[in-house]
This record gives sequence, structure tokens and C-alpha cells, in this order.
Amino acid sequence: MASSKAETLVFAKEIKNVCPICFESFKTPRYLPCFHTFCHNCLSSYILSTYKSKENPVGFPCPLCRQFVPAPSSLGEPEKWTELIPINTITQTMCEKKDQFCDACRRADEEEVATDWCKSCLDSLCRTCVKFHKRNAASQNHELIPVSEKETVPIAFESRVLCIDHNAPAKYLCVDHEELCCAECGFTKHRKCNQVDEIEKTAENLIQSGTLKNLAQEIVKHNDVLIQAKAEGETTMKHIDETSDKIAQESTDLRDKLVRHINDLVEAHLNDLAKKVKGIKAKLATFEDTVTDRQLLMTQYSQILTCVEKTPPPILVQNYLKIQRQFKQVTGLCLYKTCVDLHSEASKQLLKILDTLGLEDVRVDVKSIPIGSIDLTHADMKLICELPGSGGGYMFGGCFLENGDIVLADWNSRHCLFYSNNKLVRKLTLEGYSRDVMYRKPSELLISTNLNGRGHIAHYSHINLQKFKNITESNESIFQLAKSSEFIYAACSTFILKLDHGGNTVKQIAVDQCTYSVAVNKRQEIISSSCSTHKVTVMNQSGVKIHSYSHENLRHPYGLDVNFTGNIFVAGQLNNNIHVLTPTAELLKIFEVTSPSCIKFKENSYTCIVSAAFAGTKIYEFFPKGLEA
Repeated sequence: MASSKAETLVFAKEIKNVCPICFESFKTPRYLPCFHTFCHNCLSSYILSTYKSKENPVGFPCPLCRQFVPAPSSLGEPEKWTELIPINTITQTMCEKKDQFCDACRRADEEEVATDWCKSCLDSLCRTCVKFHKRNAASQNHELIPVSEKETVPIAFESRVLCIDHNAPAKYLCVDHEELCCAECGFTKHRKCNQVDEIEKTAENLIQSGTLKNLAQEIVKHNDVLIQAKAEGETTMKHIDETSDKIAQESTDLRDKLVRHINDLVEAHLNDLAKKVKGIKAKLATFEDTVTDRQLLMTQYSQILTCVEKTPPPILVQNYLKIQRQFKQVTGLCLYKTCVDLHSEASKQLLKILDTLGLEDVRVDVKSIPIGSIDLTHADMKLICELPGSGGGYMFGGCFLENGDIVLADWNSRHCLFYSNNKLVRKLTLEGYSRDVMYRKPSELLISTNLNGRGHIAHYSHINLQKFKNITESNESIFQLAKSSEFIYAACSTFILKLDHGGNTVKQIAVDQCTYSVAVNKRQEIISSSCSTHKVTVMNQSGVKIHSYSHENLRHPYGLDVNFTGNIFVAGQLNNNIHVLTPTAELLKIFEVTSPSCIKFKENSYTCIVSAAFAGTKIYEFFPKGLEA
């Protein structure tokens, strides 16, 4: 019969002299929260081996009981974790002392057989020294244990929190540095800090103010997001299995109807399918492990933050600071879930096998979608790089291709500029002045140009840059483009042209004058901005206004875009800023950017391009405040 959890814990807390990993005497033994002890090097090697298959690890399972152990320090530095795991001083002392003589007598150059062992001093004592040890005021409360029972002494966590500089009990919290300190530090290192509070008072305030409760609620909320993401990952895994089985069955059934000489082609196709499925399932398994670790971390931290009645104030504050810091780091890490679909044209190809020389590879469509969202009110807009050759004129539009490459619409030179790995690799010469370029799957570019007072939207291949046809022409100039699953939208100054994907006009939606920008969110709402009224407008598909936004520091809002969360980003060209709005056009934050005329986001990402007249196009990314790229 399996041992109970309590029995396992008691067994784990017993002192052992042999590392359960290397089966040798402990060398710098360190113990985990589950009380299992391991050699420093053994534990370090184990930790390093566990995080190789995970993205941004947040902890690791105990090698013995598999209990999840949260990272003892900042996330992302697993190689440093072992140094911060506490040393099992009792085990270390036992391993270092090979004899049974009294340590107190030995210091007086005498040898007496020890009868007891002091758990506090970690000294072996003879009968005489035990008597004096109990009488001494400084040691009268020390716990003495018979030497014969020393190896069953349970490990206990240190209930005190020590100052990292002086190894003295921490009595204060420096609010400025979020650092626990002793009395000496309070009058030296932190004497010029604005706020240094007593640790007991801080612990009481954390409880009474509801700060601990609020953090626990945030963790529970984030844990729910992780649970949902994990469930979606499992659904995707099942979908991949079902789809791959279907493709394999179709291929196999048709293979049996074909002549023998095509068997090699079919086998190659199945092998390719298996390889792709294995690869994506490995990616999904990695994602599941990553989410599981975060889920376990949230669960453990929720338990810590809700069970505070018996927690000593120093431990409570220390736990709070550590959990708060790590929770900020965890939620700040942009975790992406994987959405996958499999495609195969094998069935159609096998029906035309006599004219087919080979089968196409299985195509795997992979999208990385961030889990959760960044709090943009507390975010930084960090410059990633500047695109070379983009500062020679007006760049009014641009887009990201599916592979991450970038295309810019260069108005002055009548070119579209193509960038790969942030380097200019080719140019497409246009008949008119380019205003915007938009990517449309699977390999199409829609480019808006103006010439002689007329606007054009043309369809190009982004692979060979060949022009297929003009989708539409207008007697008015055409500016920014946007698309939904059903329609194409074009800003035309006084109206927005709504087209189907064949280029046929569906509707003209009247807007304020000088409307050069348009975007569409996932709710199929149309967003535009006017450089005449300096307003941002959100409307439905019929053109009925739902929300609007204006601000004294928003002049000439020339360009805008909507990211995957539905937030609206508006380029305030004359005010040198970018306004970030909610989906209902409420202000979240204003970022300072010099004279922006265009902003476009990469799909399912916080990465964007921002163009400014004669100042170049730059790539930015939004990060939680204080989190470096």
C-alpha cells in the first residue's frame, strides 16, 4: 500500500547522509521545500536538465516526490537557482564530523565521548558539557538530542529572515528598494531612502489593506487563463491527431487504387506527414509543459497568499515580495499559444497521378498567439531597430508579411521597399504614388496608389512582384487600406470605400474630411481618424458612429491601426505622440514618438512599424514596464 502524504513528509524530513541522486556522501547538501536534500552539483545538473524543453522556466519538480518547486530567484536564470536554495546545515555538519567526541571539550584539547547533540549550535556534547549547556542563559532553551537519534532529526525551515548584508534578523522594509534590511542597514545603506517601515507594520498593512488578497486574486485570474490555454492546447493536439489520421487514411485508400510504381511517392508523403505531426506535437507538448509549470506556480502562490494566519511576518513579507516580483515577471513574459492546422492536397493529386511527378509536402500553418495581454497603461515602447533606406521621404503605409518580412510604401520614389531580417533586399517600382500596402493570404499584396487625381488598388504577388490586375479604381485618391474576412476598406478622404475581395464596391461610408486612415477590429467595427476634426471614430458596418475620441494633444491623426487585442493606436503627427485607446476609444496611454505618420502591427504581436516623414521607419515593441526585451 502506498504511504500517505504525511508519512512521506516525515520520511523526507529525516536526516540522510547519502544523496539520492549520486548515492554518495553529501557535498554541500541543499534542501527543497518538500524537505528532500541533494548535493549542490547534483541538484544544479538536475535543474539545468529540466528546463531545456521549456520556454522561460518558472520552477522545477523535486527529483524524488515531483512536488513543484518555484524558482528561488528571478525567472530566466535557472543556472543561478541552486545557489539560492538553502543549505541543510544539519546534514552538512553530520557529513563533516566523522567521530563522536564532544566538540566543547575538543576546543579545550580534551577528548570526551559525546552523549547529546545541540540542534541550535550543531555541536556534539558530553554529559558534563550538557549540564553546563542547560545552565547557561544563552543556551538554556537549545534543543538537545541524544547522539543515537541524531540521524532522525527533522529538518525545519528557518523562521527568521536575515539581512543579506549583515546576516542579522531583518526588522525593516525599504519601500524604495523593496528590500528587507536590519537595523544597521536602516541607518546606513537606506538612511536617505524616502520610506523605511517596520517589517511587522508592513506585514499588518499587507493583510489589512487587502494587498495580499488582491495579488492572490490576480494570480487566480491568470491561472484561469493558463488553464484555458492548456485546454486549448489539448484540443489542438486532438485536432492534429484527427486531421493527420484523416489525411493518412485518404492517402492510403487512394494509394491502393494506383499502380505499384507510385507506392514510393505515397510512402514519401506519409513519412513527411508523420514528420510534420511529430514536430508540431513536440512544440505543443513543450507549450503544455510551460503552461503546466505556470499553473502549478499560480496554484502554489495562491495557497501561500491565502494561508497567512500562521505565517510569521518576516516570512509573509518575504513571500509577498518574491511572489509579487515573480508574478510581474511571469505575466510580463509574452507567452504564445500555438494554433495549428494541417493541409494536404494529396487526394486531388492522387486522382491525377498520371500527370503528377510528385506530391506536395504537408503544409503546417502555425500561429503564435500571446496568452493574456500587456497592461498598456504600464508599458514601455522600446525601439528595436531602424530600417535602412527608409528616411528619404514620406512612408505613409506598410505591412508585415507572414514570415516577418516588412514592406513599406514609399510615396516619394513610387516604390515599395521590401525588408528581410531588417535589411532592404529589393524594390518594386509602381506606376503611381504609393500610399499603402497590405498583405493578403496566401501570397498577395494589395497596393494603393494615386496618379493624376485618381486612386488605384492593385493586386501583386509578393513572391515574384508580378502585377496581376487592378482591383478597383476611384475618382478620389485612395489612402490607407484595411481588410476583414469578407471585405476590403479604403480611406478616401471624405468617405471609406467598402469592397468585396473581388474589388466590387459594396458601400461608400461617409466620414469627416481628411480621413486618411482606416482599420477594422475583430468585432468588424470600422475605425478611422480625421486630420480635419482631429477625431478618432469607431463605427459599425453601416457607418453608424459608436464611439469617438479627441484630445488636446492629438493633432493631425494621420495613421492608425488595431492590434490583436482590439486596442487602437493613433499616430498624432503634429503632437509627436502615439495615443493608445481601448476598443471603445478611451485613452490608455500616450507615448512620445517624433512626428509619426504611420503605425502598423505584426499579426498577433506587440511589434509594430512606425514611420515619420523624412525621419525613417522604425520597429518598436511594447513590453511591460521594467521588462527588457
